[in-house]
Amino acid sequence: MSLVFDGNAAASTSAGSQKALRARNIDLVVGTLGIDGPQTQAMLARRTRLSAGTISSIVRELTEQRRVSARPTISGGRRAVEVALVPDGRVVVGVDVGRAHLQVMAMDTGRRTFGMRGTTLHSSHLPSDTLRIARQMVDEMLAESGVDRSDVVLCGVAVPASLNPVTGRVVQASVLQSWAGIDLVEATTRALDLPVVLENDANLGAIAHAGTGPFSGVRCLVFVKVGTGIGAGLAFDGKIYESASGIAGEIGHGQLIDGGEVCTCGNRGCLETVASTRRIVADFARIRPDSEVELDDVIAAVAAGDPAAIRLLHDAGAQIGRAIAPICNLLSPDVVVVGGPLARVGASLFDGIVQSTRQRSLSTATAHTRFVLSDLGDHAEVHGACLLALRRVITEGHARVSN
Repeated sequence: MSLVFDGNAAASTSAGSQKALRARNIDLVVGTLGIDGPQTQAMLARRTRLSAGTISSIVRELTEQRRVSARPTISGGRRAVEVALVPDGRVVVGVDVGRAHLQVMAMDTGRRTFGMRGTTLHSSHLPSDTLRIARQMVDEMLAESGVDRSDVVLCGVAVPASLNPVTGRVVQASVLQSWAGIDLVEATTRALDLPVVLENDANLGAIAHAGTGPFSGVRCLVFVKVGTGIGAGLAFDGKIYESASGIAGEIGHGQLIDGGEVCTCGNRGCLETVASTRRIVADFARIRPDSEVELDDVIAAVAAGDPAAIRLLHDAGAQIGRAIAPICNLLSPDVVVVGGPLARVGASLFDGIVQSTRQRSLSTATAHTRFVLSDLGDHAEVHGACLLALRRVITEGHARVSN
């Protein structure tokens, strides 16, 4: 038997392979921009491991197709070109449920945010009532922004609880105890009438900071949320760490004081009993017994330079640093971000955290670690909820919802 070599067929196969490779590279670039957000061509080359020439060629092609925009910028003191996806009409929604607040926000596929709004909730709010309010807020936001509901492809929901990654049920709810055991995937999908993806709020705070801004390229980022509860979210190469049980980052329930106060989790002397906003407010109320004290009163007092309020935040920070130090010894993170409602007046809290952490951890483990206050403030979790949903949309190809 003789084999016949067909030069034309070989050329056709080679051309087909090149075309398929080009298509895969384009998909890689578009996917990277969708997941990691706008970035320079040099960053795209590093993240995709494509050559600078290939990136330049693909960006030029996608710009001509109006799938991306390219604008001059300065990166590292040098001229560069920043590339971003052009919105394609699809929209994601973020919902952040807290102990006493509810926030919603929307984001398009170009990562442009709009429609931010929030409201306060009773501290013992029930899922049915809260999700009904969330549905109303989302509908009002979309209507005012001129977005049709059919353009919303996914909704990310942040909750201050640990969730079973398989069932979606709340497995640890020290903040929203009335939500424990509820199938939140089913409840939120039905109430919002949208496909949903849920995640712990501290994890979404980590996504918000690791997915945007100056920390989008860091290897390891730790986000510490200080609120009614205290939790940590871990992001490695921009992706959150997820445990099989759904319980991760619950630093608020590490015991600091033998025989201390009983915590909501049932143990004694947990971090949350000495450093949460709940404890700070209670301590400030004892100092100011003639007035009804809320967290906003503590924040106002700190902003006004009240020495007692400042001392309470610093001492809380020192206790939180005791919980962060072992994390630093274990992970030696690039960045530790401190967030939550106190972030906007949290200099004393922050100083206490940094001093205590560095004092109790190996100097070599934190030598390169940057400690920063969140620049997203109270909006980190809802921003992260949008980013989580957007990443799912980009990687899984969600289409518009048809009503």
